[in-house]
Order: sequence, then C-alpha cells, then structure tokens
Amino acid sequence: MTDALESARAHFLAGLQHLQAQRLDDAARSFEAALALAPGRASVLTNLGAVRLMQGRPAAALAPLEAATAAEPERAEGWLQRGLALDALGREAPALACFERALALAPDEPEARLRAARLLNRDGRHAQALAHLEQLLRAHPQHARGWSLQGQTLQSLQQHAQALPAYERALALEPTQAWTWTLLGGLLKDLGRRAEARRAFEQAIAQGGDADYNGYFIAALDGGSAPTRAPGAYVQQLFDGYAGSFDEHLVQVLQYRSPAMLAERLRRLGRRFRHALDLGCGTGLCGPLLAPLAARVDGLDLSQGMLDKAAALGVYTRLTRADLVDHLDHLAGQGGEASHDLLLAADVFTYLGDLDAVHASAQRVLEPAGVLCYSVERAADAVDFELRESLRYAHGEPYLRALAQRHGYEVLGIERATLREDQRRPIEGLLVLLQRR
Repeated sequence: MTDALESARAHFLAGLQHLQAQRLDDAARSFEAALALAPGRASVLTNLGAVRLMQGRPAAALAPLEAATAAEPERAEGWLQRGLALDALGREAPALACFERALALAPDEPEARLRAARLLNRDGRHAQALAHLEQLLRAHPQHARGWSLQGQTLQSLQQHAQALPAYERALALEPTQAWTWTLLGGLLKDLGRRAEARRAFEQAIAQGGDADYNGYFIAALDGGSAPTRAPGAYVQQLFDGYAGSFDEHLVQVLQYRSPAMLAERLRRLGRRFRHALDLGCGTGLCGPLLAPLAARVDGLDLSQGMLDKAAALGVYTRLTRADLVDHLDHLAGQGGEASHDLLLAADVFTYLGDLDAVHASAQRVLEPAGVLCYSVERAADAVDFELRESLRYAHGEPYLRALAQRHGYEVLGIERATLREDQRRPIEGLLVLLQRR
C-alpha cells in the first residue's frame, strides 16, 4: 500500500470516528481529505454524502452520492443515501427510483422501505405504500415509525378501524413519538371518542409536540376559548396532502359551490377588474371563473402542492406561497405598484377566526372602490366566531358587518347560501361582497 493510500485510509477511519461522535464538520473534512488522496472510493463518497445530509446540505450531498452509485452500483447504501438527498431536494420521482433500487439489492433495508412508502403516499398511491409497509413490518416488527406510517396509510385508504391498532402498536414500542400521539388523537376525534382524543393531544404536547398545533385540536373538541386562527403548519400540511384529490373530492363528493357562487355575485356588478388576487387559491378552482372578469389574476396559498396544481391551469399571472395576512401587508408596503381592485377568498377564512387583521390589510391593498369578496361558514348572530369540531371556523353576520364598518367598506351584499355538504349535510355559509369606500 502506498503512502497516499495509507494516509487516505487513516483519514477515512478518522472520519468514521468523528461521525460516530457526531462531529459532523470534522467527519466531512476527513472524508474530503481521504478522497483528495484516493478519489472515487464508493465507501468514502457514500459516507461524505451521508454527513452532508446530516449537516442539512442535500444539494452538496448529491454529487458524491451519484459518484458512489456509479462506482459501485450494487451497493444498496449508496442508493439509499442518494434517495434521501433527492427527497430532501423535493425530487420525489428520482428519489423513489433510488429507494426501489436499494430495495432490489437489499429487500429488508428498513429505511428504504419506509421512505418508499412515504413517497408513494405523497403521490396518492396508498395501496402500494401499504404493501411496502406490510413487508417492512414482517421483517422488522419492532419498527415504531413503520407502524405509525401504516396507521396514516390505512386512514388514507379509509380503513380507520385497522389504523387504530397500528398507532397503538407504534406508541407501545416508542411512547415518546409526539407526532403519532397527534395522529392517534385525530383518528379518535373522527371516531367520536372525544375524551380519548383529548388525552392523546395532551400526551403529544407532553412529549414535545407543537403546543399550538395540538392545542388547536383540543380547542375544537372542547368548544371553549379558541385560538384566533388555525396554525399555519396545520393548514399547509392539510392541503399539501390533499392536493392530488382536492378538486374531485370537493366538487363531486362535497358538492362544493363557493367559487361559482362568488363569481356569479361579481358578474352581477357588471365590472371588468384590472388586477385580481385569489387568496388561498388552492388548486385554482376560482382561477378560470375569475379570468373572464379580470385582466390579470394572481394567486396566493400556503401549500406548494396546491400551487403546483394551480400553475398547470395557465390562468394565473403569478403564484405566491405565503401567509395570507403577511402577504397583504407586504403588498401594502409596496404602495401603488401592489394595488388590486379585487380580492377574493373562497372558503379561506374558515381557517381564520379573528378577521380584523385581514380586513385591515385588505383595505390597505385595495384601490378605492376595490372589492373584497369572500365566503365563510355561518355561525349564530350572537357569535363573532367559533371553532367547530370540523376544525373550521364559523362567523356571525353582525360581526362581519361590524368589521366592514370599522375598516371602511361599503356592504354590497351578505347572503346566506349552502357552501357544500359534509357527511351529506348542507353547510350553511355567508357570501360577502364588500367595496372599499
């Protein structure tokens, strides 16, 4: 063995020691030094890629991992790490191909099996995901994350009774899984087991889960003091997972009518708008309805999955991923260049309780005589807003009229209407049309 190879080996072994001790920067430097002396070693390239992933640098990890799989294509670990890097970069299809390649070489590799199932779930291929998880759990019955993901997958397949023991098995193996407690709480809530659901959400918080996120569910169960809005993480996660089936489920299953009804109220005004902004545009159900009414239509949403679907329609000039109120405040700070004459929010304020800030921000963005048009679920007149067990807010009509008065809007109309159905029951809402004075 030459001096260079001996030195490279010493750097490699030092890198493994640093990695074991979680000294990631030192480990990366050692692996890089080993490669400088002896390029192309698949084991060193794989470890360097893994360390860069652990450092939160998936783009930097990808090159050595591609080199590793090219040098030793029969090495499962290289394909697994390459898949992890691609997944972290949002490149889901090639990531899944890498995980499947790893599994072809090492069928019982648990992480590749779990990651493949997650990506299949994200793509709506739940039956294929379940097959992966069943194989994973046969080989590794103590895999707590596998049981948890199996519960989620079964819920996606509407097999709620089977999902419950999967969550319970996951928590028996690893009771500190805060997210699994949250998932269990959500399932128990849907099954009508309210007291058990509340305890599960409390346990999630006790195990370090997001207090705002889990507290939002508890508030919906208790019917007591509600937060002023849904947590952004809840809304984003809900709609990222819903993007693939959103349109079909809303329109065909829930008989969703809000976009068409709001567009009809706008048509009755007989106006041609200059610049419309679709707040919480989702997959773009409102976009084609707004296009004949406005010279330009932009969209805004928290969910990138929804925005990707909306972009495919080709009706939006610009799509932005941002929080609604934050974005309106940003536009207002830009002055006249950011002005709009139409803001529309179809069933978006169902995830906001207190609407004072959004009315104030919208008023600053709208041109004089600009229109704010939205729908909400209807609460009793004596209620300003309430968080329902459905995890959506409802608003009282007097509250909405008071907001319009306070923030300088003329009320062009507030009408009662059936927005959609939920478990075949009509959901009564309000269609609100305001104009800035």
